[in-house]
Amino acid sequence: MENMNLANVIKSFFLGIGIGVALLMYNHEAVPSDVRLISVLASGSIGFLIGLITEWLTALLPISLAKARTYFFINNLIAVIVAAFFMALLMIFPGSSVDDKGELVPVLGIVLGVICAANLFDYLMYRRTQRKLQSYKSQMQDN
Repeated sequence: MENMNLANVIKSFFLGIGIGVALLMYNHEAVPSDVRLISVLASGSIGFLIGLITEWLTALLPISLAKARTYFFINNLIAVIVAAFFMALLMIFPGSSVDDKGELVPVLGIVLGVICAANLFDYLMYRRTQRKLQSYKSQMQDN
């Protein structure tokens, strides 16, 4: 539990809220404001759960996988699998209001695409920070 990156769990909550907003834009039906708010908060909560499970599983990985590229790839893979599992649960949930399960496939694509894009962005920001840190270290050594 102490190896978990709690910042990523919080990022997952806000990513879930972002996905909820994106899915509301994708859905062109007239939905009352209170239902929209509840939907966005529910997607944020689901994002939080996905982030918590993903970080917990990632914390269980052996330290030999500590290379950044491997860590980010495995973290993304775990996040996609956990998110797909949650989406599958929503598809088979008996109280689901979705009449045609085929209409959830584009939603699944949007959700998984946003998760992959967010993880790629996180990796690129990590690489950028590492390059700046190396540049700063070399400047400090030159002085």
